[in-house]
Amino acid sequence: MRKLILLPLLLLIYSTGFSQIQYTVSTIAGDSAGKGDTAGFVNGYGSAVRFNVPAGVAVDTMGNIYVADAQNNAIRKIAQSGIVSTLAGDTVAGFLDGAASVALFNMPYGVCADDSGNVYVADTYNNRIRKISAKTGMVTTVAGNDSAGYRNGAGSTALFNLPLGVAIDSAYNLYVTDYGNNVIRKISAAGIVTTLAGNDTIGYRNGLDSTAEFYGVAGIALDKKANVYVTEYKNNSVREISGGIVTTIAGYDTLGADTFNASTAPGYVNGYHDTTRFDSPIGIAVDDTGNVFISDEYNNVIREVRAATQMVSTIAGSSALGYKNGLYDTAEFYAPIGLALYKQKGIFYVGDNGNNVIRGIYPPGVTGIKPIVKPIKGITVYPTPCNDNLMIASAPDGPATLFDITGRVVWSTEHLKAPYTLSTAGISPGMYFLRAGEAAQVSVVKVVVER
Repeated sequence: MRKLILLPLLLLIYSTGFSQIQYTVSTIAGDSAGKGDTAGFVNGYGSAVRFNVPAGVAVDTMGNIYVADAQNNAIRKIAQSGIVSTLAGDTVAGFLDGAASVALFNMPYGVCADDSGNVYVADTYNNRIRKISAKTGMVTTVAGNDSAGYRNGAGSTALFNLPLGVAIDSAYNLYVTDYGNNVIRKISAAGIVTTLAGNDTIGYRNGLDSTAEFYGVAGIALDKKANVYVTEYKNNSVREISGGIVTTIAGYDTLGADTFNASTAPGYVNGYHDTTRFDSPIGIAVDDTGNVFISDEYNNVIREVRAATQMVSTIAGSSALGYKNGLYDTAEFYAPIGLALYKQKGIFYVGDNGNNVIRGIYPPGVTGIKPIVKPIKGITVYPTPCNDNLMIASAPDGPATLFDITGRVVWSTEHLKAPYTLSTAGISPGMYFLRAGEAAQVSVVKVVVER
């Protein structure tokens, strides 16, 4: 089983009901034969890239994509050009704050980005919420510590138990699905942790946020009015928290009884509100009109809940487990987890967990990322004989990365402007590649470090 949370696979009930919008599915990064056997850790372009259980995904206002690469214990970045790099972390599981190049994570699962480009991570097995600064590249802990538990308070005094999803509002408040505690937490901009909804009790109950009960809260998203939407992995439902009241907008509902029923089976049924069925809904996104989108993991599809009608339909996937690009109803996924919406273009990005790829779902007339195959020349570098520095005499302005032949990033900056002096102290001898610029101005040059 590839995913982090293991549940028995129960009876599926299949139904049609596809969206009227004819989306097209394609692969942005990674490669798969539909067998889940392409796990790895390789940066670069297109099909040469490798992930190992890509879970949460997020997109910033510039269109850069961020991936919580769970079993690689890293946060990856896909630039608008299609270039994949490591933003922070390594393949080693652990905990360490500091520079992105040395920071360590342990099964990061959720990720989001604010309007300034800062990235926030639900570092699941470290029971912490982390921040990667856009300006400094430093990784810090926002809240939580290495002890699993349930406690509100300031910063590291607060306790979480397997935080999975994370989202942020315009006031820089963070919202977290605390999976092991079955509650939704809020972290203020000042770092104070409180409980938004739930009471640390396994169950299923709507109503006041303080008495509401959840079971397996996973994904989380906010609309422009700061209403909160969560997926319930074990209750197979989608819930809304608005004005201090919790309601069910799709999936299992007890039709007024509002009590937990452990015998509720997952399924695959489109239709109206509480007549619909999901099988382990996990990723979630909301558009500006309040329509909610869900990655339905074990049904291998992406679903939509229409705000105006509460009707549920399938926007991509055929419910067949596999790997196939193309039109929405013929495409195939393998346990999709992460889901993000690039609102400026109406594009959905999916962490296709079982296939170890990142997929794009594009509305008609919108094209996807096209990885650069032939980088343009434009970098001039030479060693400085008196020390261990590398002089970058000319290069396109913008982000730059030095990576080895396996794709491992050993140095990076978001704002390179030549001339620039790069110290190679601490970099092992060997062959490296220096990449600079974005979009049509990307250049790559080979660098050999000798001692």
